[in-house]
Amino acid sequence: MIYDRGNEGHKKSPQEICYFDNAATTKPSDVVLGEMALAERELYFNSAALYKQSLNVKREIANANEIIKKRLTKSGEGELVFTSGATESNNMVILGKVTNQRQHMLVAAGEHSSVYAPSVNLQNNGFDVEYVPLLPCGEIDLHALRGLIRSNTALFVFGMVNSDTGTVQNASEIVRIIRNENPRTHIHCDAVQGFCKFNFDVEKLGLDSASVSAHKVYGPKGVGALWIRKGVTLKPIMFGGAQQEYRPGTENNAAIIGFAAAVEIFDTAKYFDHIKSLHARLIKGLPFLGTTINGSNLNPYITNVGLPHNMLGQTVLNALSAKGICVGLGSACASTSSKNRTLLAMGLPEAKTKQVLRISFGIYNTLAEVDVFLKNLEEVLENLK
Repeated sequence: MIYDRGNEGHKKSPQEICYFDNAATTKPSDVVLGEMALAERELYFNSAALYKQSLNVKREIANANEIIKKRLTKSGEGELVFTSGATESNNMVILGKVTNQRQHMLVAAGEHSSVYAPSVNLQNNGFDVEYVPLLPCGEIDLHALRGLIRSNTALFVFGMVNSDTGTVQNASEIVRIIRNENPRTHIHCDAVQGFCKFNFDVEKLGLDSASVSAHKVYGPKGVGALWIRKGVTLKPIMFGGAQQEYRPGTENNAAIIGFAAAVEIFDTAKYFDHIKSLHARLIKGLPFLGTTINGSNLNPYITNVGLPHNMLGQTVLNALSAKGICVGLGSACASTSSKNRTLLAMGLPEAKTKQVLRISFGIYNTLAEVDVFLKNLEEVLENLK
């Protein structure tokens, strides 16, 4: 595998790379890759066919569905629809719930592009869409939320964990406020950055739907799921075969089986303790040359670091990349955007939103790698200063 096509004389091996952009995607586990390889070889049949081999595939997909659903809610209630990922899942809810211009839609400010873009599209086409502001810590302003809910508010969308800052929202209090103001409002949660990493029950929280994705939990890319509460209906936005009510088309057997394998082996408590130790080392070693932390940093998986001396995040990222260290600037789906909507919504000046790095840890990271990162970051900042 070539890591540097521009310098064929010096190709970095995977072992030389310090990867700290796990919020963007994670490396699939060997268990997942093994399950997927087996599925590709032996379970390649179309589950919609009626012969024995296809019925075996259908049973495997149903088993995967239950494994993932049980991780979302202990009761196993509700419908789980396999999708290509959270972007499709979020679009399915937004475009399937807000269907006429008499309806009102609320979206938490600073949400992922897969929520923001379809919301803007609706707004540009005459739909009534409003954005709930964030507090400087990155949490949703609950007082503002209460005041924005109307009798015709059909949908509220928020992210359980912000992908830019790692801020964890108070989902239970959000749901309580909305149910008190308008029990009919559909509450959708983009749970991608929280799924498996934190223990929660979507049904007990009172959510109506939730999106999750495999590649954030050491599973394959290109597969996700949408959980829908029992009794809740959406207007379909896709039409075709009868494989899934809301998502027609031939299922990706291997990806779905890989997704379930990743969920089944994800040890929430063990992994959290490991990530917490990495985060503690980062925070202890970080306060040099004027770096700061943006937002409420109680989630050890994601840390948003403010850079000093008007240094651009892209410049520092490039310098670290040259040293074999991979970090992010924010949500990967908005990495080419000139503005960070989350940080702007938190009240940071626009110039400051460009002076950040996002450090997101994964289970394969080590304390030694954190030390390597800190040493190299300090050198980069010193040189740039």
